Amino acid sequence: MVLFLAACTSPPDSGPLGGDSARDSSGRDSAWETGLDSAGDSADSAGDSAADSGADTGGLPDPIAEADVVVIGAGGSGLATGVAAMQAGASVIILEREANHGGASVHAGNFFACGTHWQADGGVTDSAELCLSEWDDFTGGDATAAAVQDFVNESAATLEWLAAFGGDFTLATQVAPETGTVPRIHLPAEGLELPVNLLGEYAMDNIRTSATATGLVREDGRVIGVDIGPGSDGGGQTGWIRAGAVVVATGGFGRNDVRVAENVPGIDNFPTFYEATPGMDGNGLDLVEAMGGALANMDDVGLYAHAAADAQLGAPEVMVISNLDRTLVVDATGKRVADEREFMTSIMGSRYIDEGPYYAIYDDTGWGVLQLSGRGFNYPDGVDMVLDGPTYESLVPVPVGDTAADLATAAGFDSPTFEAALSLYNEAAASGVDTEFGKPEDYLQRIRTGPFRAIGIVLGRSKSFGGAALDDEGRVIDEFGNTIPGLYAAGEAAGFLGGTWIGHGFNGTITAVYWSGRRAGSTAAADLGY
Repeated sequence: MVLFLAACTSPPDSGPLGGDSARDSSGRDSAWETGLDSAGDSADSAGDSAADSGADTGGLPDPIAEADVVVIGAGGSGLATGVAAMQAGASVIILEREANHGGASVHAGNFFACGTHWQADGGVTDSAELCLSEWDDFTGGDATAAAVQDFVNESAATLEWLAAFGGDFTLATQVAPETGTVPRIHLPAEGLELPVNLLGEYAMDNIRTSATATGLVREDGRVIGVDIGPGSDGGGQTGWIRAGAVVVATGGFGRNDVRVAENVPGIDNFPTFYEATPGMDGNGLDLVEAMGGALANMDDVGLYAHAAADAQLGAPEVMVISNLDRTLVVDATGKRVADEREFMTSIMGSRYIDEGPYYAIYDDTGWGVLQLSGRGFNYPDGVDMVLDGPTYESLVPVPVGDTAADLATAAGFDSPTFEAALSLYNEAAASGVDTEFGKPEDYLQRIRTGPFRAIGIVLGRSKSFGGAALDDEGRVIDEFGNTIPGLYAAGEAAGFLGGTWIGHGFNGTITAVYWSGRRAGSTAAADLGY
């Protein structure tokens, strides 16, 4: 029996991605017409047998194309999937609903890895063993899980694999608390292409843009293809593509209000603000669930409390507040709540639901040098996405007061509570000793020259650390732990590592995006005999 199972999705507005596929004069992609991959090869015997089976049932029209591996999504995970399958010898089609490929990965700058030659070159001693020993500390996850062990052990090799396409990395020398005790964040080298662009160039002839996956096709319990409709720009083709294996690599669900509210109790008590790119609507999870696939770790959504409402685009977009770790942050009563460095991590985002809202406090000097930065992925060309404090205030009302008591009145703080918090913070800055939360001296700066201002910190939804549940090799599993034949997932659509063991996540998860894509592509190709 052959079934089309459609997901109830609609494409979002196009995002600023990068690169177009070639089209002939009819507006159709010629590779779709022939059903051939970039090398002109037809699908292997697995694809051919599926075609014969479909023809025998009489339940399907002829496919518009076919390939050994069909990938849904041409961001970092989808491109890594496709490239890995191509390197194994499989024919590949990569579908992208937007007009261009790249996805959120074009905005990713922090790559997590341990035991790399970049660390060694920078005098940093690290190893997979050390990283695994700290995994629970900085993720709240399970370091004994096979996926975690494989990812950590192969993180350095993942960066080497990406660099082999023509890129390079440099080590960020500071220690990020959300990655452990030594520097593990690697930055793409300046002047060279980003990994997502390099993979896109490698797989360009296999990418089919403006193609929205509206459902998956299943026969006798096996996923055998993808039903597609027009892309967000109205182009592309409709029909279905036959596949030996289908990989869902569509990104996270940070902009899906229903899914977020279902999985994060209390978040709907606060205004909605996004730090996820516009395409993160969780459409791939609909496809997975329609096939009986299970979801895991859905309650671990990356929440951040380090931004203000965007002054130019308005809610629900945000502008990240610079130097938030070097000022005083208080709650709605005016009480200091944490070492402000924690606002640069997801820790305070999680606390926001019970303690928020929060406010960052600046004196007149600090306000004059403050910078607020838009996220970039949603800014049109020609609009300055970085504002200073005075410019922000000219666009958005900000509580202000000549004295601490005046600011408390303007912001709605309890005046004695706020005045005491400000006084104690200034004493810590003067002495260099933070007796409340232990913030280092270098981050303590006095707040003493009026007028004073309080800028509201909003709760932003960013990464999704939950998604399709996977086995140890990237295959989608059902609620009983059984694999669904022909179906795989990668990247943020699988919560990066495909289970609960990632906890609340870590900085630099783009490495896990590429790693999981490479794993899914290699597994899918191997399952087809490559």
